Amino acid sequence: MINDVEWIGSVDHRISAAIIFFILLLLLNASRRRKPFALRAAAVLAAMCASSWLLRTLSDVWLEDIHLQGLCYALQITALHLIYLAACFFCYRINQSEALFHGLLALTIFKIAWNSFKTGSGLMVMNHLDAPWSRYSPAGSVVSYLVYLLVCLLLSWLYRRLVREPPVHAPVRLMVILSAVFVPLQMILEYCGHVFTAERDALFIYYLCALLYTVLNYAALLMIANLDSFRHENRTMHDFISNKMRYYEMSHEGIVALQTKCHDLKHQISAIRSEAGKAKFDEYLSELEDSINEYSTVIECGNHTVDIVLTEKNILCYANKVKFSYMIDGGCFSFLSERDTYSLFGNALDNALEAVTKIEDPAQRMITLKGHMRGELVVLQVENTCAQSVALSEDGLPRTTKTGSGHGFGLRSIQRIAEKYGGMMSVRQEGSLFKLSVMMNPRTGEDG
Repeated sequence: MINDVEWIGSVDHRISAAIIFFILLLLLNASRRRKPFALRAAAVLAAMCASSWLLRTLSDVWLEDIHLQGLCYALQITALHLIYLAACFFCYRINQSEALFHGLLALTIFKIAWNSFKTGSGLMVMNHLDAPWSRYSPAGSVVSYLVYLLVCLLLSWLYRRLVREPPVHAPVRLMVILSAVFVPLQMILEYCGHVFTAERDALFIYYLCALLYTVLNYAALLMIANLDSFRHENRTMHDFISNKMRYYEMSHEGIVALQTKCHDLKHQISAIRSEAGKAKFDEYLSELEDSINEYSTVIECGNHTVDIVLTEKNILCYANKVKFSYMIDGGCFSFLSERDTYSLFGNALDNALEAVTKIEDPAQRMITLKGHMRGELVVLQVENTCAQSVALSEDGLPRTTKTGSGHGFGLRSIQRIAEKYGGMMSVRQEGSLFKLSVMMNPRTGEDG
């Protein structure tokens, strides 16, 4: 039977890095878990441990050249990093930017924990002090895991406290560039840590420098996450202000149209009073009734906030000669906060209005809105005609230009609301019809 020293030297020592990466996978990711999460997590842990054990066994048993051993150590860390990235998508509903960022953060926290333990050990060795643990002893294994776990918990907690949200909106290209810089540097440090630390003094100095470097990396990653958050907030505020400007412009158009209609009504009343008007009395009354019906229509769909938004947009549609049709169960959207309801419906219809008003022929201006339950999900669909094709950017959203379709503003806000309630937003164009679909889970809140 294998004894403690053999177990620690041939198994535990070779999979400890995998266990730390797995713990960080659970600590750092707050995205929605994929079902069955327990089985997925178990598969990831097995893959990490198998990869780590094979590479460390290769370097410890089969390779004698110290440079090849150092290279194998570097490959072990890289393999665990890549498995971690794959595990983010396998276990969580996460986008590419967030996965790449968490991969770098996990690698950095792992190296801080590792270098902290090695720095303490190197300091004791340099001062000719007997450590209360040995390399392959149960005591050494317990102490090392305690250090790793405490550092991982502390740095994960600091990340949650100091970063408002992960860089989910950061360009994927930026995250790829950071990975292309950070990961090779960590590989070089891993290689150097095995090749150039034969002397006692060199061991301590190396791990101390490596620790300082990884701490700086950690601080840089937190700064990048917060800068992306500020950038996203500024962009959201810019979109909000732009939406409000368009809203006031369209509201002004509605007021002007109402004033024009009132002016026309005065002339129609005068005409009715004339002798010629008396002969067309019924015809004038019908026109008056149609005008009053258009401007006095109050939409009632079972949700007071939605009623207000749809009634307002219905008047704007009439003022801009847009055919607006809707079929909605407003009660389905009662789980939304009032602010999110205004933002969701307001942005969706404002974007559609801006797009259809670019169509020269009023007969082609059409907007259709549908809201209903589909299984456990609430679905909102807004379709509108558009004058030209819509170019999509890398993140799947329309490119916003002064001569574009007008759908760029506000869609990021709609996307954020969909993700907040455990859903997703999609856009597509079919011929001259632009389609926006939003799916949300009523039982999922922002922390879900």
